[in-house]
Amino acid sequence: MPNDQPDSLDHIVARSRPQQGEAPAELNDPRNYLVFDRLGSAAQHGDPAAAVTTGEDGRLVVSDPDTTLGIVVGAVEPVTPEAIESEVAGIRAADDSAGSDNSAYIPDWTAVSAMPTLAPRAEPPRLVRRNGMRVRPEWVIDGDNRLPYYPNTYPLSLVGRIFVWQNASTPNWTWWGTASLLGSRTIMTASHVVPWGSSNWKALFVPAYYDGASVHGTWAASWVTDARGYSNHSQGDDMAVMRLAVPLGNNLGWFGFLTYSSSWQDQPIWTLPGYPWDKDSGNRPWMHPNYPIIDDDNDGAGVELEYRADTEGGQSGAPVYAWFSGSPYVVGTHSGGEDNFGEPRQNVAAGGAALTNLLHWARGNWP
Repeated sequence: MPNDQPDSLDHIVARSRPQQGEAPAELNDPRNYLVFDRLGSAAQHGDPAAAVTTGEDGRLVVSDPDTTLGIVVGAVEPVTPEAIESEVAGIRAADDSAGSDNSAYIPDWTAVSAMPTLAPRAEPPRLVRRNGMRVRPEWVIDGDNRLPYYPNTYPLSLVGRIFVWQNASTPNWTWWGTASLLGSRTIMTASHVVPWGSSNWKALFVPAYYDGASVHGTWAASWVTDARGYSNHSQGDDMAVMRLAVPLGNNLGWFGFLTYSSSWQDQPIWTLPGYPWDKDSGNRPWMHPNYPIIDDDNDGAGVELEYRADTEGGQSGAPVYAWFSGSPYVVGTHSGGEDNFGEPRQNVAAGGAALTNLLHWARGNWP
């Protein structure tokens, strides 16, 4: 277990290191792009890449007209925080060591840095987000303190862009959000990123997304096979987890997670990365580092973590994290913004025991 107080800046800087070796080859494997065969032909049971070729521009071409690129996810039943808490308690009762690991994982090969390489600032015209979903408005507050970065170091290499098709048969995705690795096959995002009610959806997670692909290569991505979360949510429990077909976390690592403590209030230690639509149209990640959580309120079944860090649409699902005992730990997933009468504008994340129970459940069920 990590210390109950966050690391000092000196401790975090001392933890930084350059890359130690080559990235594992399986990170950039064409077979990461599985093909779901709607007619149940032999391609479904053989090499999943057999029905896919690569075009001259490097993009995938599906050679079989009866296949759909990706993994089509059926209808996902939402759960309640109480049900998840009960199931995690049952797992622990059966095995004291099961369902209790909240640690981070840092692979031996990867570079580690509290502050990544800053990327060039590109300020395009303000664009309308394509079919974007916004539960509530989000705010750039008192000047813009976000920084563009190149996501080639841990832990920001764990954060990626998630593309969601509400109807898997359509060629273009419907919306995007931000997600991050919290286990071998587990990613964390916001509940409103999940297309609840659709029986024919798919989603692609691309870690360290930058200018159209992962910095680890064209094929460094995974389709989603399942999801769990709270569909009837407030902002305090606007959270979900998804299962990946490819265990990207084995090679890239993952965040740890903690239940937020009010003893950390007003400490400028938190980082919020993601893919906001108003910066580079979501094609490059931006981050707001070293900001405080200014309040935490019970909301729904979770806890609403309030801050004045700058965000915009597309960052839904982004991790809110700080460093403890030399590793990064998440306490919330970014939900949106609020503009209550008589109060200053602020942005919020969903956290509390509702989040840590959901993450324990995912690690226990999706190894």
